Amino acid sequence: MTAVLERIPGASTLGSWSKRDRALFVGAGLVLAYFGFYNLPLTADFIQEKAPYSVLFIGTVQGTTTALLAMGLILIYRTNRFVNFSYAAMGALPGAFALGLHLENGFPFFAALVLAVVIGVGVGFVTELVIRRFKNSSRLIVTVASIGLAQIFGVLSLFANKAIGFISLAGGFTIPLDLRISLEGGIKTMTGDEILIIAVVPAVIAGLAWFLLRTDAGVAIRAAAENEDRALLLGIPVYKLGRIVWMIAGGLAALTYVLQAPSSGISPGVVSAGPAVLLPALAAAVVARLESLPTAFIAGIGLGMLDQIVRWNGTGTPSITTMFFLAVILVALLAQRASLSRAMNSESASFTSDGIVKPVPRELRDLPEVKYAKWALWAVVALAFVWIPYTWGPSNQLLAAIGIVWAMVGVSLVLLTGWGGHISLGQFAIAGMGGLIAGNLLLREDVDLFIVLLLAGAAGALTALVVGLPALRIRGLFLAVSTLAFAVALNSYVLNPDNFSSIIPDNIERPILWERWDLDSGYPMYALCLAFLAFAFLAATSVRGTRSGRVIIGTRDNERAADSASVPTTRIKLSAFLVAGFIAGTAGGLHVTILGSLGQGTYSPEMSLDVFSTAVIGGLGSLTGAVSGVLFFQWLSTITALGDIRPLISGAGLLVVLLIFPGGFAQLAASLRDRYLRRVAERRDILVPSLVADKKDDSGADEQEESLLTGALGGSDDDAASDDSELVGTN
Repeated sequence: MTAVLERIPGASTLGSWSKRDRALFVGAGLVLAYFGFYNLPLTADFIQEKAPYSVLFIGTVQGTTTALLAMGLILIYRTNRFVNFSYAAMGALPGAFALGLHLENGFPFFAALVLAVVIGVGVGFVTELVIRRFKNSSRLIVTVASIGLAQIFGVLSLFANKAIGFISLAGGFTIPLDLRISLEGGIKTMTGDEILIIAVVPAVIAGLAWFLLRTDAGVAIRAAAENEDRALLLGIPVYKLGRIVWMIAGGLAALTYVLQAPSSGISPGVVSAGPAVLLPALAAAVVARLESLPTAFIAGIGLGMLDQIVRWNGTGTPSITTMFFLAVILVALLAQRASLSRAMNSESASFTSDGIVKPVPRELRDLPEVKYAKWALWAVVALAFVWIPYTWGPSNQLLAAIGIVWAMVGVSLVLLTGWGGHISLGQFAIAGMGGLIAGNLLLREDVDLFIVLLLAGAAGALTALVVGLPALRIRGLFLAVSTLAFAVALNSYVLNPDNFSSIIPDNIERPILWERWDLDSGYPMYALCLAFLAFAFLAATSVRGTRSGRVIIGTRDNERAADSASVPTTRIKLSAFLVAGFIAGTAGGLHVTILGSLGQGTYSPEMSLDVFSTAVIGGLGSLTGAVSGVLFFQWLSTITALGDIRPLISGAGLLVVLLIFPGGFAQLAASLRDRYLRRVAERRDILVPSLVADKKDDSGADEQEESLLTGALGGSDDDAASDDSELVGTN
C-alpha cells in the first residue's frame, strides 16, 4: 500500500494537506468509487437499484441547503464560541412570514424570497444586540440564552402569521418556476424548487467565499475568530465585524428556510424553530468541527444524499434519517482528537454554570437562629408539598405528579451539568428510555412496581453512559449537540408507532401499591412521585458530600490539573453519567405510569430544552434552585389563560433572569440568606471570612478593615482548606 501511495504525487504527504484539500480528496475518491461500482458488472445491478445517480443528484441539490445552514452555524460559532440553538428560529421567523404572504395574500414568490432575506438580516442584527449583553457570561449561559431566543422567535412567528391569516400548517407547494427535468429515464424528476436551489446556492456560497477571502472585512473576521484579544490589540473593530457576521447568518438562515420550504413544508410557530429542523445542519457542522466551511459544505451534500437514498429505498419512514444523523454526530465526535482547537481549549473551563451557591459557613452552622430557621423552612416546604395537593382534585394532583417528575429530571441535570460540567440537552430522552422499559414491563409482565422503576433507572443509566461516550474525549457544547440529536432520534424514530408499534405500550393500568393504595387515585400517585423526588434529592446530596462528588466538581473546573494529579477522570465522568441517568430513567418510569401510555411526542426534544432552561433559571449549581425553577415553570404551564404567549414569557423571563442573576433563583436566595447570616454574625460578634469576602466595606474605617483581614488570615490551615473546599457549592 505504501508503494502505491508513493506513486501518487503528493499522496505521501497527505497528512500535511489542509483540511479543505483532504476533504476534496476524500470527496473525489468517493465519487470515483461510486461510478466505478456503478459500471462494474458484479455490482452494477445492486448500485443502480439501491442508489441510482439521479437519486444522488437530487440528494446533492437538497444537501446544499443543509450545507448553507451549517455554514451559518459555523460562522456564529467561530466568532462567538457557542452553538446557536436559535438559528433555525432565526430563519423560520422571516421565512414563514414571507411565504405566508405569498400563499395567503398572493405576494410574488421571488419578492417574498428577497423580503425573507432582508428581514433575516434584521433578525440577525437584533439577535446580536441581545447576545452581546452576555459577552462576559459563561458559554453555558449564552447557550441557554439562545434557547430562550428560539422560544421568543417561535412565538413571534406564530403571531406574525396569524396577523396575515396564515394560521394552518402547510405541506409542500409548487413555486412559480415551471421547469421540470427528467433524470435517468424518468426515475427522478427535478422540479422548479430544486432548479432554484441550483441557481441560488452556488452563487451565495461563491459570494460568501469572496467576502471572507478577498475583502478586508472578511479577512479581519477570520483573524478575530482565531484570536479575538490579539485582534482587539491590533485595532480591529471586532464587535462591529461580529455584527456583520450575525447579519449574514440571519440572511443565510432565512434563505435556507425559503429554499427548503417547497419540499419540506411550512410550520409557522414554535415547531419550525425546533431541534429537528436544526439537526441535519448540526450534523454537518460537527463533522466540520465547527471550523471548516468547505468541510461543512461537503458534509451537508453527503447527508443530503444519505437522506435521499433512505427515502428511495423506502426503509420505514423518513424519520430513520434522524438515526443516521445521530450516528454521524457520535462517530464524528468520537473520531476527533481531544484538543479540537486552541480556542476550544481556552474556553473548555467556561462551560459551567455561574453563581455557585456556597454552603452555610461552619462557624454559624450550629447556632440556634441558623439551625432552627433552616429546619423550620424545610418543615414549611415539606408541609406545603404534602398538604396543599391533598386539597386538590385528582386531575390537578396528577398534574402535580408530572411536575414532580420534571423536578427529578432537573435533579439529574444538576448532577450532570451543574456539578459535572457536561451539558445535556437530551435529558428527557434518557427519561424516555426508562419510560419505554417501564411501560412494557407494566403492560406485559407481572412485575412489582419498584422493580420496574429500578429497571427503568438502570435503562436510563445505560443510555446516559452510551450517549455520553463523547464526553470521554471532548467537553462542552459538542456533547450538547449529541444529546440533542439523541432526543430528536428517539422521538421521531424509536417512539414512532409506524416503526415499532409492537414496543410502544398503550393502555397501561396503574397498579395497586402494596395492595393498599390505588395509584389510579390522584394523591397516592403524587405521593409516590414525591417520595422518589425526596430520594433523588438525598442521593444527589450524598454524592455531593463524598470525595467522588468533590472530585466531579474539581474535574469540571480543571480537568488538566485533575489528570496531572492522577485523578481517575474517566471513571469520575462515567459515574456522573450513570447516577444522573439512573435518576432520569426512574423519572421516566414514573412518568409513563402516570400517563398510561407513550408514543411520538411524549418525550419531545422541546421538553429536554425546557427542563434544561428552567433548571438553569433556578440555578444549576444548587439542587433546591434547579427544582424550584423547574416546578415554577411547570406551574406556569398549567395556566391556560396564557395560551400561546407562555413560551414568550418563559423565553423572555429566561433572558431577564440570566442577565440579572446568572446563577438563577438560587443566587438570589443565597444573597438574601447571606444577608441574614451577616446580621447573625454581627450580633454574635463572630468573624466569618467567607462572608467578609462577599461584603463591601463602605465605612472607610482602615482599622476595622485591617482587623478583619488579620482575622481572616489568622485561621488554621485546616479551617482555611475546609472553607475553600466548600466554596464550590452545595444544594
